[in-house]
Amino acid sequence: MKNKTEKIDIRIVKYEQYVKENPNKAYGFYCLGRLYFSLGKYNTAENYFKKALSVDENYTRAIIALIELYVYRKKFIKAVYLFSKHRQDINKNYIFRVKLVRGVSSFYSKSDFFRTGSIGFLKSMFLKHTMRYARDLVPKESSNIVLKIILCMYYLKTGENNIFVTQMYKTCVYWDGLDDQLRWDILNNLSNSGNKLVYDMNIAKKFTSIPPSNCSDEYAGIILLASMLKGDVKKTSEIYNLANKYNKKLEPEIMWRYIYWCKENSFYDNSVYDCCKKLIKSGWIDKVVAQTLLIFRDKNNVKLSKRDKQILELYGYAESV
Repeated sequence: MKNKTEKIDIRIVKYEQYVKENPNKAYGFYCLGRLYFSLGKYNTAENYFKKALSVDENYTRAIIALIELYVYRKKFIKAVYLFSKHRQDINKNYIFRVKLVRGVSSFYSKSDFFRTGSIGFLKSMFLKHTMRYARDLVPKESSNIVLKIILCMYYLKTGENNIFVTQMYKTCVYWDGLDDQLRWDILNNLSNSGNKLVYDMNIAKKFTSIPPSNCSDEYAGIILLASMLKGDVKKTSEIYNLANKYNKKLEPEIMWRYIYWCKENSFYDNSVYDCCKKLIKSGWIDKVVAQTLLIFRDKNNVKLSKRDKQILELYGYAESV
């Protein structure tokens, strides 16, 4: 933590010099705001974001950062109205929209973000009043992504469920950039309500990882399959490794498809070798698994165990061993 803070301090000095030399460029003030935000110095961060906007009122990165800061500090209505003011500039640029969705939804995983039990009666009442006010804004702010993400996070934490909430979940679950844990909790909630969107590959493709909390073994496999369809071998390998990390029990058919897909893409890393070993241990052996295992032996100097050799011999692959 100390080293991280020291690195940030060095970058602060760098950008302080930058804004002295370039006082008419919003970029330097924005970067300082981000650095102070990461240090938890929120008032200073807010001042720098506003300084960036005073230099360039349409500097979208600073607008997004200020929205994120308002959400983090639970100034929800301020965040909603700031997005409303600049929605056109944000929505017309896909990268900016995704950046905003990712930034705002990332706060969902903070366990205390919407806590009510330990914050005192007045603060609890104020939060509930704010959320009621936010809900009342939906009819005239139906395209406000910040508003809908805030409400989704709140309703998931409080357990509120009705037609209004369900419809909002159905909208938000498809958004690019949404925090993986938030997307999964929305999807799981919809599934428990009878909406079988868990089999919608258009949603599964939007996951960038395995959600760390409460993701089912079945859905971990669906995310892996969806990642294969997207074609990014490195990302798919990371997802497989996360499934292992979180002790997800993948179906043998999915594991076989992962091996076959990697073989087709000439991709051989430890995740593929691990998958081969697990399938063989479970009693699954065929030409694809055997050939892949032997490729590892030949290319990566993997030494086959005595049991591996016996299994390969038993199923007719002895000539390759």
